[in-house]
Amino acid sequence: VLSQNMSAPAPPQSPFEALPRYIATSILSYVTSDDWLNFRLSSRTSFETVHGASTTTNVGDEESESLWRLALVRDYQFRETDDVDYLHRTIKIDDSRSDAFLSTDNVFTASNSFESWKNWRKIDLRVHHRRERGCQCVPTSEKIVGPYFLRAASMWSKIEQWCDDEARSNTLGWEIKTSLMPGRPLDPLSHEDARTRVPNAQTSALKAVYAFYSGQSDPRISASLGDRRRRHYNPFRGLFGGFQAYHIVSSTMWMEPEFGGFGRPEQEPLESDDEDSPYLIIAQGEAKVMVMDLGSGQVYFLSEGNAGTKLLATERTTTLDGRDSILRWFEEHANRLHRDFYTVGEIVTNNPSQTLSSLMRYPALADTVNCSHAVTRGVELVASAIFVPEMGIFVYSIRMRLLAPEDGEGYMSPDERGFDTCQLLSRHWRVGKCPPDADEPLVEEVRGEGVIGSYPLLHEGRYVNYEDVGASRLREKHGSGYFSYQSCSEAKWPGFIEGSLQFRPGSLAEPNGEVFDVRVARFPLNFSQFLY
Repeated sequence: VLSQNMSAPAPPQSPFEALPRYIATSILSYVTSDDWLNFRLSSRTSFETVHGASTTTNVGDEESESLWRLALVRDYQFRETDDVDYLHRTIKIDDSRSDAFLSTDNVFTASNSFESWKNWRKIDLRVHHRRERGCQCVPTSEKIVGPYFLRAASMWSKIEQWCDDEARSNTLGWEIKTSLMPGRPLDPLSHEDARTRVPNAQTSALKAVYAFYSGQSDPRISASLGDRRRRHYNPFRGLFGGFQAYHIVSSTMWMEPEFGGFGRPEQEPLESDDEDSPYLIIAQGEAKVMVMDLGSGQVYFLSEGNAGTKLLATERTTTLDGRDSILRWFEEHANRLHRDFYTVGEIVTNNPSQTLSSLMRYPALADTVNCSHAVTRGVELVASAIFVPEMGIFVYSIRMRLLAPEDGEGYMSPDERGFDTCQLLSRHWRVGKCPPDADEPLVEEVRGEGVIGSYPLLHEGRYVNYEDVGASRLREKHGSGYFSYQSCSEAKWPGFIEGSLQFRPGSLAEPNGEVFDVRVARFPLNFSQFLY
């Protein structure tokens, strides 16, 4: 119709069309962007008012740019101070793909603000299912937030890169990535009860996160998968990682969105928290779930143990503004993966001969604030701890190895260190706790034989662990790299642990020198701001 109008004789100008263009565009700023789309079809002059004179290239001019920059700010919550390159960043829906809603591969920089706005509008219509219903507009209060989608794309790109890098994630990265279900246009308020109960629900960040992926699948309950794959299912492949200490094993899986209904679990509401607001279960682990309150947008940690703990799962802000809480929660995890703050480790199952890979949440060497490192006579000690609110404890991990030549800095030859092998004999800890009303930490000294019943014998690059299984019997297990063990401490107050491990050159059965101390540098026991 527009092309026919352009080739036909121009109709008489309306009084509005006769106005200088800068006045016309100023008036247009007081009506909606959807009105602009209707207005531009009325005549060639109207089209040029909205898009500029370059109707063939659709590049527009400065006045057109200003108009559509206003649309990006007003409709999709970009900021007026954002630079042009950022305003032109957008995401293309690939209609040829039926397996996912949005992909990190389809983030691009549009040539102008109108093209950027047009792609955001397409996403907006798809999220709210308006295209399927034949409706071509979305209420202003429900429109998506463009910057949230760009942040989600960046966040997911970091997770994808980690999963694809086998040197960092081993085969676990493939397991996690293949468990991620395709993204989908998620509109929690499509449920009429939710719309009625939470008219001002904060779901913009939720829509952005779930647009790229929508949770982890569980092969154990998937009828489409064969028995073989279900038998080889790894229950510790949770996106948010886990830990093991004694009999305690945990792995946090990202859930397909599941509404928890209305009302609140049996915990007391926090300030600015609506008791009647529905919540969405977003992740689950042993004796804990993470939920998003649809009224505030805030993500909470709920546990079954430790008297039903309920905590903010993100850092506490001065305003308690939870609108982008779920996005900040995901971004923190993605940043930790990107910066190698986590490593892949092994979880020992009920069958001692079987181990399965898991992302370990103990801070790794790259996290120099929360992980300590020391080398004594070629023996390397790495130590860190995590807060486990569902049990009210800190779980700490101690990793030790005798450095080999390929390990680089800190390596000493057998002649330099004075032994070929060494075996753990005993431990000495200084555990400090810092009550809020104390001027100095309360320090407890702990000494004991071995570590949790183990006496590892360290060789260069490998170890043999001798574990006390009772009745004066030792169970022998061989491994490569670090020997690690985990233990725990009460989490009443923050604090620290430091100390030393005593090693015998040679072995305990065949000693070859005097016992020496291997330093364990101080590492913190902190309450985490982000809980997983």
